[in-house]
Amino acid sequence: YQPNSSLMQCNAGERVLLRFANLGYAHASMTLAGIKMRVVGEDATPRRGRDGTDTSYVTNSISMSAGQSFDAIFEAPAYTGPGPYDTYILYNRNYRAANNLGGGYGGQMTEVRVFPAGTLGPQALPNT
Repeated sequence: YQPNSSLMQCNAGERVLLRFANLGYAHASMTLAGIKMRVVGEDATPRRGRDGTDTSYVTNSISMSAGQSFDAIFEAPAYTGPGPYDTYILYNRNYRAANNLGGGYGGQMTEVRVFPAGTLGPQALPNT
């Protein structure tokens, strides 16, 4: 049950911050198919070495143990059309968790919709 929308919408070229938090007890591998993310934080700490060296990294999948959190930024790719938006899927690759307790496929999954540049106005409120 997801009472709040997890749908993400952005314009091509925009930078989007994702905060992943594994609040459950099982391992999760969140994948953003077709878009690379830069992981910039882990467990509420910026990814930097003791001397300030940038230790962020680029990936399309983030593996999280129970209680872990990650901050990742992606740049929305160019719109390719022909529809009103391009669709990318963000999902948990732990397929054993991709069900709705006997009610079919589901689990941790949402869409990232990329619109042509300038289509959407600035976001004024968080997703609700």
